[in-house]
Amino acid sequence: MDCKRPRLRPFFMEYGISLSKMKNTGHIKLTGIILAGGKGIRLGRNKGMAELNGRHLIEYVINNLEQIADEIIISSNTDQCKQFGFPVIPDIYDAKGPMAGIHACLKASNCKHNFVVSVDTPFISPEFIQFMLESRKNELIAAPWYGKDHYEPLCAYYNKGCLPEMERFFENGNYKLPDLFRVVAFRGVSIPEDAHFNHPMLFHNINTEADLIKAEAFINERS
Repeated sequence: MDCKRPRLRPFFMEYGISLSKMKNTGHIKLTGIILAGGKGIRLGRNKGMAELNGRHLIEYVINNLEQIADEIIISSNTDQCKQFGFPVIPDIYDAKGPMAGIHACLKASNCKHNFVVSVDTPFISPEFIQFMLESRKNELIAAPWYGKDHYEPLCAYYNKGCLPEMERFFENGNYKLPDLFRVVAFRGVSIPEDAHFNHPMLFHNINTEADLIKAEAFINERS
């Protein structure tokens, strides 16, 4: 579908980061996976279609992924996201949470290397994704880590090689990503506080109207 949509000003430009720094160094072929299957119960509507500063949330994520990914696919069990012109992939395992969305998109991906971004995290920048790609080493999954079992599993790197173990989890009725991390080649990545892409809203996710207001204020402060 040929969808004409205004191109957003990349958020990372507000931090004075040049586009050349955003290039996928060593250029691995990368698929950007947008998880847009959440029901948005607390927000009262589909999160991806919620508006932030006059744009749909999903447009922020698309714009950021376009800077670094070779292809973009969207995980959703509805047709709402088809208007943005990218493949929309329904779950194979129904109603099993975000692992099911990641699984279906990994199956559909044309690339071994994949980066997952939740639709409600509009400030996950290409620079952060590049950092994660460089930090993953040779592991099958790499996720931001804060110590103990505190991760950001929905803003993380996933290699298609984790699919067999993921499918074994489904067969055993386990749909928890942190449990998967314990049995595959996994790296927890600490995010340096002084990294030039880091800022207080990097992992800010939108669950409520208050979250939207906070995000809009953050954008306006830097416009």
